[in-house]
Amino acid sequence: MILRKYASKDVYQFLRKAYMTAFIAAVLTRVLLPIALAETQAVNTLVFSAVAVFGASIVCFDFFTRRIFLKQKNVVWLVLFLAACAVSSLINARFGVLGNVRNLVWLAISFFLLYPVDAELSRAEVKSEIKYVSNILILVWFVACTASLAMFLFQIGDYVDVSPDLFARFGFIEGRLFGIFEDPNFAASVAIVVIIFSIFNIKNSERSALKAFYWLSIAVNFCYITLSGSRTSEVAAAVTVIFGVYFVLLKNFEVKNVRLNLIVKQFVLAAISLICGLAVFLSVNIARKGLSYLPQFVSSPFEQASVSDARLRKHIDMNREDVVNSSDVSNCRFKIWESAWELFLSAPVFGTSPRNMRTYAKELFPNGFIAQRAYAVHNAYLDIFASTGVVGAFFLIVFFVKYLIFIFTHLFLAPAGENYYMVLLSFTVVVAVAVSAFFLSEIFFVNTINVLTFWLCMGYSGYFAKAEASKLAVGSLIKENDNL
Repeated sequence: MILRKYASKDVYQFLRKAYMTAFIAAVLTRVLLPIALAETQAVNTLVFSAVAVFGASIVCFDFFTRRIFLKQKNVVWLVLFLAACAVSSLINARFGVLGNVRNLVWLAISFFLLYPVDAELSRAEVKSEIKYVSNILILVWFVACTASLAMFLFQIGDYVDVSPDLFARFGFIEGRLFGIFEDPNFAASVAIVVIIFSIFNIKNSERSALKAFYWLSIAVNFCYITLSGSRTSEVAAAVTVIFGVYFVLLKNFEVKNVRLNLIVKQFVLAAISLICGLAVFLSVNIARKGLSYLPQFVSSPFEQASVSDARLRKHIDMNREDVVNSSDVSNCRFKIWESAWELFLSAPVFGTSPRNMRTYAKELFPNGFIAQRAYAVHNAYLDIFASTGVVGAFFLIVFFVKYLIFIFTHLFLAPAGENYYMVLLSFTVVVAVAVSAFFLSEIFFVNTINVLTFWLCMGYSGYFAKAEASKLAVGSLIKENDNL
């Protein structure tokens, strides 16, 4: 009864935003190298434990009051997946318990706090929440990427010892820009999301100064993606552009009533979208070549063999050392995936459990690549199979298939709808993170910025698609009544 007294949507939204802010702040202590180096492991563990307790408390508060998460579409499949994780953890308890318990808590927070959107909120209130979280990320990534670009311009880069047997890279080194980020792959994948959020804010801002800042944010983040040398982000950006352009054109064709044969129409849309995707690869490579000359304007811009020789503009070598000097095009990913598949086959029903894969590998497959190198799987989907087996994977596959059917039904059948662009924008973020997750450990069993944006935008896209579906249903009912 006491809790119900405070169970208004305003209180819940305040707590939800507070958690988002706390989570982003906690993750930044890991991904921004200057903070990570100044913080001890004990302090970092304490910070994340406090955030986890805060998030779990909000989920409990919701359960005993309004139960918003139980009203979310297809949430039952997420509950079943959590149950599969719990069973897998029990089966593999001899390899470790506490890590799996913490993992279950983080998953529950993603599923029951980030993913659910309160159906009682108005469209304006949900857009306000998107603006809130997007502006935090845009500002932080703008500052961090700008600082990183400055390190590239001044050619600052070195190694720093994290522990006696571990080092980190910072600045521009080994042919790629790490900057102030701990991992350029994750930083570049977040930069794609930040660009999408910047586009959203440009469309939803009236002040010219703010629009100018968002355009500048797009430019800065694009430059970081270019210099990071992240092939994962290049692929994710290209696929995201193909997807986004296709559905933007589909809406414009519908609104402008462009009359084409269905097959011809789809061919035109697909061709233009693929060309735009190819343009992403070309623009990244052209921009990388152009940016490679900029540091020479800051330091010594010319190289000259002798006084009589013509002066030649120098450029920085942008070839990644770990790629150029290796015959393994996947940068060890194929070996990691092969090792992870071997682990899956050894426990195909319930897997190795989310947090015990490396311990499991060291004991049962000591000669395997994961056991010897202690690498993460670098593929979220293969990680699900190896960690939770076919049982856990089945529940997630059903959940995502149902979600995709719902979203694509809206995108294809309601392109003239008022909420179309909100569904598309939110789902485009989901696509960007989902593609990155083919090559990175994302979405599950980790705490990253993209975990936050992925589950939030899953919820946002579902909210706006459902609102549009409800509106269309009401409109059809009104039309039927008018015909009586």
